[in-house]
Amino acid sequence: MTDLTILQLYPEQLGVSGDGGNVVTLAERARRGGLDVAVTEHRPGDALPAAADVVLIGSGPLSTLRAIHSDVLRFRELLSDWSDAGIPVVAIGGGMEILSRGISGEGADLEGLGFFDASAHRGAQRRANYFKVSTPYGGGSLYLLGFEDHATRFELGAGASPFGAVVSGGGNGDGREGVIRGASFGTQMKGPALPLNPALTDRVLTAAVARTGGAYAVADAHATLDEYATKSREVISANLEHVFKAM
Repeated sequence: MTDLTILQLYPEQLGVSGDGGNVVTLAERARRGGLDVAVTEHRPGDALPAAADVVLIGSGPLSTLRAIHSDVLRFRELLSDWSDAGIPVVAIGGGMEILSRGISGEGADLEGLGFFDASAHRGAQRRANYFKVSTPYGGGSLYLLGFEDHATRFELGAGASPFGAVVSGGGNGDGREGVIRGASFGTQMKGPALPLNPALTDRVLTAAVARTGGAYAVADAHATLDEYATKSREVISANLEHVFKAM
């Protein structure tokens, strides 16, 4: 019996920031934690999936979001139901924006799913740099490192909570970063985010298996992955706001 089913939405269209690496990382860390894992993919025109334990949607340009827009809207009720049941939905960049209430600015007027109580406004000062974020996701403050490349002001609704606070970088444009909904979250953190931040990956996996009474734990088999991540994070930490600047 499969312990964990990972669903990736639009792998070809929404994967311009190495977002497939997030899927690989979730699957590999889960397997090294002793879980039996299945990875499924949804493409435009496919039947809606019957089930998932964790969902990932990556980033892409506005032109791509327009191209898949009608297909994405079919997920409106399904993703909401899944999130309410505790299934984590992880949305990166453009994926986060299309899951918001909508995208406007720079000629864009695109309806979103309303999954996140937020809206995306294009035309902000472009940020293209490493950045650092502090997040409470999963319990206890956690520092994340990654790369942002966007020109979006992401405005949260009155009742919405950010995924985290910006330590260094741009994020939503107001000192906050992304948005959170239960075990689900959206972020501008690319790089991709999960290989660089194994503790965040582990918190996503913990949430994904907890809802079905399962358990996930870090083991000795994770040590090599953690070492790679640590070395990469050291390089990023040394180059925050140094190699790349606000444009």
